[in-house]
Amino acid sequence: MNQKFRNLALLSFLLFFVSSGLFAQTAMKTYSWENYKTKFKVPENFRVTESSDARWSGTNDDITLSIYPRTGENLSVSDMQSAVYNWAVQNGVIEIGDITELDSEKLNGYWGYLYEGSKDGFPIGTMLIVDPDFPQISLYIWVSYREGFEDTVIDILMSFTPI
Repeated sequence: MNQKFRNLALLSFLLFFVSSGLFAQTAMKTYSWENYKTKFKVPENFRVTESSDARWSGTNDDITLSIYPRTGENLSVSDMQSAVYNWAVQNGVIEIGDITELDSEKLNGYWGYLYEGSKDGFPIGTMLIVDPDFPQISLYIWVSYREGFEDTVIDILMSFTPI
């Protein structure tokens, strides 16, 4: 009987430990950027390092996210592909993979493109998205992260939602 009790206690401890670790990884908070008609989620432990009309940036030491809005571009599909690729190259991203198309169903009403690569030994994602209702606003999104945080990065990138 004592062995069963110990096994149950150990199992309860392990389940608590694992579930609290998972909860800490997925706890997110929402930011709204009214000027650019968007909202997005980042981990609760993110620190905002800049919030201006020209850029929003934050980090938690494992992931750094920066958003650069541009207005008046009104890019075509092929222009968007070229713009996000050129932006990545101009900012030193190497080993750029294939482009990922993001349609409005995948991205909460936005559409756009994503390239993945690396810089200074860190994985990088560069994404350009546009809300079809406001095509004059383009959001260039840069995310740099430590390996092992891919799921959180995907959660961040997939959280962008027009408001």
